Amino acid sequence: MIKINTTNDIYIAQWIHTKWLVLSSLFFLIPATFAFINNLYSHSILLLFTSLISANYWRKATYSIKKNIDLVFAKISFIVFVSHGIIYVRTIYYVISGYIGLLVLLYCYYLSCKLLELNNNNWYKYHFMFHFIMTYEQMIIIDSILYVKNNHTIFL
Repeated sequence: MIKINTTNDIYIAQWIHTKWLVLSSLFFLIPATFAFINNLYSHSILLLFTSLISANYWRKATYSIKKNIDLVFAKISFIVFVSHGIIYVRTIYYVISGYIGLLVLLYCYYLSCKLLELNNNNWYKYHFMFHFIMTYEQMIIIDSILYVKNNHTIFL
């Protein structure tokens, strides 16, 4: 699906697919708002920037500096949330759903990359699911941080 437009930008994917990833990138604003309301400003700001940078990249998905910035912010956000998930997620239903969700979202990300490489038009559905599951994961991590913060305890 690589397409060249009149400005000589090389598109990674077509708008018919990436418009769904613009939408799913904006899902990160849900946990960003939840974190902000609960005074977790660093998490909120990180998710706000990750969401807006990702949406902006998928709006015009080309090989550009926007792609590199998106990848950097996505990796930083992923590292922060996975590490905080390991530290703070302790309730059994969050542990089970969180770790299963982590495996599924990693598999969805792998499939989206592999299918895009193979020019399979279903690649974006897996990346959409990756964003959707990531949003759920962010919510349970933020909720777990709030639980620990409010109870002044962490079970290690």
